Amino acid sequence: MKIVQPFFVFVFTLTFFAACSNKENIDTSGFTIQGKISNGGGIKQVSIQELTASGLIMVDTAVLNANGEFTLKGKLPEKTFCLIRFEKGDVVLLVDTNANLSLSIDANEIKNYKVQGSKENDELKELYLLNDSFMRLSTQINQRFASYNENNLTPKVQEEIKNAFDSLQNSHKTAIKAYAGSLTNSLVPYFATTFLLPEPDEAFLEAIDNTLFNKFQNSKYAIFLHQRLEGLKKTAIGALAPDIVLNDPFGKKVSLSGLVGKIVLVDFWASWCGPCREENPKNVALYNKYKSKGFEIFGVSLDENRDAWINAINKDQLLWQHGSDLQKWNSPIVNQFSIEAIPYTILVDKEGKILAKKLRGKELEAKLVEIFGF
Repeated sequence: MKIVQPFFVFVFTLTFFAACSNKENIDTSGFTIQGKISNGGGIKQVSIQELTASGLIMVDTAVLNANGEFTLKGKLPEKTFCLIRFEKGDVVLLVDTNANLSLSIDANEIKNYKVQGSKENDELKELYLLNDSFMRLSTQINQRFASYNENNLTPKVQEEIKNAFDSLQNSHKTAIKAYAGSLTNSLVPYFATTFLLPEPDEAFLEAIDNTLFNKFQNSKYAIFLHQRLEGLKKTAIGALAPDIVLNDPFGKKVSLSGLVGKIVLVDFWASWCGPCREENPKNVALYNKYKSKGFEIFGVSLDENRDAWINAINKDQLLWQHGSDLQKWNSPIVNQFSIEAIPYTILVDKEGKILAKKLRGKELEAKLVEIFGF
């Protein structure tokens, strides 16, 4: 039996703020990274790429010499999280506009890389090693329960598995928060927030935001975190849900506010999202059971291909209201509702207030039973 790990390593592309703000008095002389890869075994090239919300952006590439040495250069508008990439692995660095860094990597022990010239990169490495220690413990739990299958996976064993992962996840979060909270005058705490997905801890984010937004208010990361926190507050349970106005598959305007008076499940999904498609039959069953009682579903798609979106609606027989701006993760709705992964849901009451978030399957059904009484 395969046990799904309860937390993530480096969830880059969904969490980094891509836009660059205007800067003044920036040193544009550029950065230099002098590096060496030992035990490379034929590695010929290395690159540095910026981590952004829409993926990786190439900054520079370099060819290794006979000794495994390389030099990467480039210009960045501000201090930026980047990925050093080569055939056998990756290393994350925080690169300043005019940084001079020295990097040494053993291709057989990548996590033990050494970087000189930046205190923040030492902190970033410590954060990575801390997270990695918990990932190894998670692997050990997987191995411990690997022999179980449908025949011997008793309720007692299931409870033991759940408790083991819950305990590890709580310890993981506590350790990451403690380490991030110990850092001063550093952007690394921002990066620490990406290790706590998919469940944001608003109190932790607020503590990090209070520091970063004061000290690095021109940084795109500090700005993004601040905006993210504001979005979380606006979509907190009990808050009035922000309105959603989109075009349906036929180009007609549809809105969440147009469903006031009903209990509404706002289902953020996409045709390309496997877990979303797996949830659709469950949502169809609940919709058919409760629609006569005032239950409605508003499907908000993060698709970019209109035909794929419409085909998925028809194939999965989703007979409720749908809307999309066909901008995928670039949709303003992603930031508006602080969506970091799909499927994602919010349940809205008849007055438009948020009752619950992230309900799926049995949890959603239990909530509807609580609301409708059967």
